[in-house]
Amino acid sequence: MQNLVLWSQCQSNGDGGAVFANLRTGGKLTITGSCSFTDCKALSNTGFGGNIYAYFESENCSLTFEDSITFENCSAQYGGGMYMNILNNGLFTMTGSCLLKNCNCTQYGGGCYIYGQSSALITIKDMRFANCNSTNSGGGLYISGNTSALITIKDISFSNCNATDFGGGFYSSLSSEAQLTITDQVVFTNCRASSGGGSFLYISSSDTNINITGELEYKECASIFGGGLCITVEDRSTVEINKASFIDCLSGYAGGGLYIQTRTGGQFAITGTALFLDCNSSNKGGGLYLETNNGTVNFNPTEQILIENCNGQDQGGGIYCLISSNGLNQVNNMKLSNCISQGNGGGIYAIIESGGQLILDKSSEFYQLESRGNGGGIYVDIDSTTQCSFIIKDAYIHECKSLINTSLSYPESGFGGGLFLGGSGDYNPISKLIDLHGMKIYNNSADKYGQSLYVIIPQGAELCKYGILGEYVKGNYSDTYSDESDLEGIPMNLTTFNTSNQTQIKTQVKPLELYWRVLGILKSASVIVNVSNPNGKLMFHIEGQRMFQGYLNVKIFELRNKTKEEIDQEQKEIKYKHNKNNFISLKRNSLQSQIPPKHKNNNHQQISIYTNHKIGKKTQNQANEIIYPPEDGSSAPIQIDGEIYQDQNATFRMNEYKWLNYKQKEYGVLISNDRNIFTGIEGNDYEEDENAAVQLEVIIQDDVEKEDEQEKDEEGKGFPIGVIVGIAVGALAIVAVIIIIIIVAVFISKKTAHNGLAQLQTVT
Repeated sequence: MQNLVLWSQCQSNGDGGAVFANLRTGGKLTITGSCSFTDCKALSNTGFGGNIYAYFESENCSLTFEDSITFENCSAQYGGGMYMNILNNGLFTMTGSCLLKNCNCTQYGGGCYIYGQSSALITIKDMRFANCNSTNSGGGLYISGNTSALITIKDISFSNCNATDFGGGFYSSLSSEAQLTITDQVVFTNCRASSGGGSFLYISSSDTNINITGELEYKECASIFGGGLCITVEDRSTVEINKASFIDCLSGYAGGGLYIQTRTGGQFAITGTALFLDCNSSNKGGGLYLETNNGTVNFNPTEQILIENCNGQDQGGGIYCLISSNGLNQVNNMKLSNCISQGNGGGIYAIIESGGQLILDKSSEFYQLESRGNGGGIYVDIDSTTQCSFIIKDAYIHECKSLINTSLSYPESGFGGGLFLGGSGDYNPISKLIDLHGMKIYNNSADKYGQSLYVIIPQGAELCKYGILGEYVKGNYSDTYSDESDLEGIPMNLTTFNTSNQTQIKTQVKPLELYWRVLGILKSASVIVNVSNPNGKLMFHIEGQRMFQGYLNVKIFELRNKTKEEIDQEQKEIKYKHNKNNFISLKRNSLQSQIPPKHKNNNHQQISIYTNHKIGKKTQNQANEIIYPPEDGSSAPIQIDGEIYQDQNATFRMNEYKWLNYKQKEYGVLISNDRNIFTGIEGNDYEEDENAAVQLEVIIQDDVEKEDEQEKDEEGKGFPIGVIVGIAVGALAIVAVIIIIIIVAVFISKKTAHNGLAQLQTVT
């Protein structure tokens, strides 16, 4: 058929208002040139194809549309514009363009109905559906495929199309290993239906697949379920979407942009990217509604999925999840921002039951989300009696809010600014089914309790205590700097919590840190000073209990000045001990006095994790104390041997030693597992017990040896000087003796002469 320019006001009391084609035994039909069908109708109560009806009765038949073809103001019961029944390896191909405008049907396919089965091969492209309607399903296009039919769709658009039931623009139902591939771009604008305002996809049975490698675009579409797209995936079939966008779509009940049901092994995935912008739901899931019943929903995109400015009037401003019967929802690389829920879960609302799993991973982000109930960012209700799981591997929750809603009872709003985690049943922490290791929280707020996290499960205390220092619940919460109000909760069943009054809640709520906090016990502390050791001039040895590898901090501070008596005594010992192999202890038990009043400092003040905290690069915080290891990670952690609740030994080394003024000062030692509360003897807090610190024993090795050598050198050098002085003194003594002898001799000589003269005078 060539150059059929115009078909107008054609009617049939049966099928095919203008053209009826029954293809048999390899028959072929090709329509070329520009064709137009206007005001054509199939009038039968079961009429198929208002313009064209084609039936492939035998094998290897083909129908081809070339060039352009237009259908306008056409109608039928099935396929207002055309109806195609393709089977037995039949081939239907559109290589040109096709416009279907103002076409209608009372059943399926307001513009076009295509039924492919028995290995049919169908390729349609460049189709435009405008103002087409169905009083049942598929306002623009209805496709049904089974028994290994292969269907390819390229570059199609739907505008102002409507269906009373399913798929305002497009409806597809596949089974029995049928395959549907959508390439290029498919656009839905202002389409309406009860389910799937833009499109509805139903797929069942194993090895049946829908693979959308192109892009789906939904604008201003609306329905009760899935304003843009509604999908049901069952019986081990799969739907995979590369790229999709949902803008300003609306749902009257659930899934403003997208509504998904996966059942009995069905799988759904988004692998490229997706955008949900300004979508709304009058009840659940402003952006998406995800119901997973023994199925899988996997968001694993190569580019970030963005859900922004979406709103849910009841639960889940961004996403509503119902996960049951071992279903799995995995959220990766997704950002939810500026979404609002008038109830719970500004970003995500999730019910996890009957072995369901929810996993957040790969840089998922929750930003500036808000709930007028509980859970500003995320709300999770988990049933622990059936091995359900909620795991955060990598998620950043920041600047989210849980606000008071005065229309609700006290426990129903204002709890859990970032995350509200509630549940029922007996949870066993050993199962590790609740794991928040990858949770990063920052600057969230709640009008009541739990600025970032609020936990309401019966075994909440056990969850906090399991592992090391709250590791399964704290995320990036810092025991040192975070405000204790960031993480709060009550070990209580969620149902009981929701029926409790204000007084009952306020008297039971407490910071979660109090459940996991372990205060260390310090028994002794010593340091060996060896300034010639290149691997550590100071070597510290700590003995105690309840010290955690990777978390232990040691504070060393000045207790007091040594007395003159102590200093003199130590100097005497240093002076008179010359054995190089002896280590001299400077600890003087007989001279120890009671540790002076509390050593106060500014480090005990908690700093909120969301303030700008500048980490120091030095170990010394004040002039009279240090805390090891330094916070910048520049030093090796303290090595600990022994079980936590038994006797332990801890060691560490420092190269910087000049701060240790052991000749004039006595030092105290405390330990901490959180760099916040420092304890000592019997685990007592130094802020509460001024005698809790352990006195540091200083053992000198290298310094004593040098002093001994110096003294010996001085003694060696002093011996010849003494000899010289002795010789000089001896010489002077000899000279003095000689002088005295001379003087005496002169005196005697004079006296003798005088006596002789006197005798001579007497004789005369």
